[in-house]
Amino acid sequence: MKVTRIIAAAAMSAVLAGTAQAQATPSVNCVSASATRFDPATCFLTNTVTANIPWVARMELASATTLPTPTAADFGAAAGRSTTTPTVLTVRANAGFRVTVSAPSATWTGPAGSSKPSTDLRIFTDLATTPVALSSTGVSIFSSTSASAGRAINVGYSVLYNWTTDGPGAYTLGVNYTLTSP
Repeated sequence: MKVTRIIAAAAMSAVLAGTAQAQATPSVNCVSASATRFDPATCFLTNTVTANIPWVARMELASATTLPTPTAADFGAAAGRSTTTPTVLTVRANAGFRVTVSAPSATWTGPAGSSKPSTDLRIFTDLATTPVALSSTGVSIFSSTSASAGRAINVGYSVLYNWTTDGPGAYTLGVNYTLTSP
């Protein structure tokens, strides 16, 4: 028991000695020609502070999107049926960035037996003239080569409706927005 205490005391002394060395602070000795004050030009100390800042970014969508209910005229229409109000996508980043969109699956989730392809959902922004078909492969929709404190774009959706694949029921499809450094 006595040997254990001696070993524990020696180990604790070694730890404390290591801690004391790690906590050593810069110091300076000041000498004054006057007994009342030091000369600031000869009595100062510099402490170097280092911060490693990684690529940091934040992406926000203003709201979820509900598509308008299609009518018979929307089925087979080349342009499809578009959202009436786009949502706002905002990116904040301390360096350049890129936003891509993709579908998590090749088809929408829908009624039993449905097979509506993800490419029936088209995404458009106020930066692009042509809507982009959503697929499981990421497509770039928004990028910047410089930092941004809050760059925003409008994002809208257009859906193609097909008489043979789009039976009655509720359909859902995730839209994955991926933010990366360029």
